[in-house]
Amino acid sequence: MTTTVSADSAKQALLAHLIDDASMFPPSELPIGAAVRAHLRHRESAYAWIGGNLVVPASRLDAFVAAMQPGETVRLSVTLDAAQRAKGDTVRADLDRIARSGVDVGSVAALEIRFRGALEAEALSGAAAAVAAAFPLQPATLYVELPYVGGWAVPPDAALAVLAGLRSNSPGSVTVAAKVRCGGSPETTPSVDDLAAFVVAAQAQGVPWKATAGLHHPVRGAHGGTTMHGFLNLFIAGVAHHAGFLDAARVADAIGEEDPRGFLVDPMHVGWRDVRVDAEAVAAARAHCTAFGSCSFDEPVNGLRELGLLL
Repeated sequence: MTTTVSADSAKQALLAHLIDDASMFPPSELPIGAAVRAHLRHRESAYAWIGGNLVVPASRLDAFVAAMQPGETVRLSVTLDAAQRAKGDTVRADLDRIARSGVDVGSVAALEIRFRGALEAEALSGAAAAVAAAFPLQPATLYVELPYVGGWAVPPDAALAVLAGLRSNSPGSVTVAAKVRCGGSPETTPSVDDLAAFVVAAQAQGVPWKATAGLHHPVRGAHGGTTMHGFLNLFIAGVAHHAGFLDAARVADAIGEEDPRGFLVDPMHVGWRDVRVDAEAVAAARAHCTAFGSCSFDEPVNGLRELGLLL
């Protein structure tokens, strides 16, 4: 399920529903009640339009339901977090958890899964079929994380070709998409070139994607002694490449940019250096470059404010 963004403003098209709330995950690891209350407060703030889904592990859905008050509703992305990911039956176990928890399945917009090792078409097909059986009356997006530990377990072009094949053969209610981890530890943080390879391959294969981890700041740079990817870098590069205004050979340059003055975000255009993308093209690209999960909503929003991009 993809949230539609308006094409009235390039800035709003880029930032609308961009940040999924992953505050239950490291390093924040908020207790589930505190995470729910904070998420609901953010929905009442001036920046609510930037917020996306609340990310909840399937193993904690019972506690999530208990933390909700009558009448409250939240759009969810559920991580399928059973220990092993070798067979589809472990996916079904997590889907059974969703059913047993009593959560409104209509609020589940997306599911996220991380397999161990290489992506296998048979296991992925089983996962997609299980999701379709669990959500027969509504669309759901299944985000599949590409394994990365010190390098890609499988090169992105090959892994995303597998997902593209699965997309063409999946039940109509299921949108198969990719997920890329951008931080968390040195071993799980892709290099600029590796991250660019993911963006280029996803575009070439027509596979939508989201990101997670490490994207606390708008622009790439050193923070606390560690160089971290920037979410403006990643999404402006992805949007501009999708729109055809940024060649594959330059995607890494945009992702590696460390000068905030290199980026443009205003109602007419978003861009990097000499590249400009208008509002309509940005809105179209956001169906492909969907969101990123962050353990903090305030930190990336405050980063945008410090750059003068938000009031």
